[in-house]
Amino acid sequence: MGGSIFFFIIFLEAPVILDPNTAASYLSLSEDLTSLRYTEERKQIPDNPERFDLRVCVLGSEGFTSGRHYWDVEVGDKTDWILGVAKESIDRKGLIIPSPGRGFWTICLWGGNYFAMTSPDTQLSPKRSPKKIRVQLDYDCGIVSFFDLSDKMPIYTFQDTFAEKVFPFFFPGYPGPLQICPMKISIKVENSAVFCH
Repeated sequence: MGGSIFFFIIFLEAPVILDPNTAASYLSLSEDLTSLRYTEERKQIPDNPERFDLRVCVLGSEGFTSGRHYWDVEVGDKTDWILGVAKESIDRKGLIIPSPGRGFWTICLWGGNYFAMTSPDTQLSPKRSPKKIRVQLDYDCGIVSFFDLSDKMPIYTFQDTFAEKVFPFFFPGYPGPLQICPMKISIKVENSAVFCH
């Protein structure tokens, strides 16, 4: 007897805050650790193995080793940014060029164009310029997906295999802040026929 088998996938909204111990010295973080922006004034902060030095980046404070999670980020009218997921063992010193082979699953807006930061980059053509973006992680299936939050339209999906803890990744670009949207107490349920192997 033919037919499709459907099952429900539950994504939990992740309460993401930024990890100041990973923040580059040219980043300014809000007091509640939910907003970041580039600043021309370098902060006098101690270096450590976790901190980015040349690339103005920061990670979320909590990583993931299983499960399905999502978080929303307001990019507004910013002209440059990078968002996504990075594995714990990424190189944080020197010039960083994100790609899956280096442990980054990210998209960006750069020079007025949207890209998935593959190797080489994959140019994207969203229907409109998204103001808020949902980053959705399915760790067990190795999937990182991005959506325009205004209409839930997909922007790009990475399919890979994760072998270690991964963290939310942020690069704010210039100028203006990136803002992690306030968490709502909710569970996102999807009706899907997609199986991971």
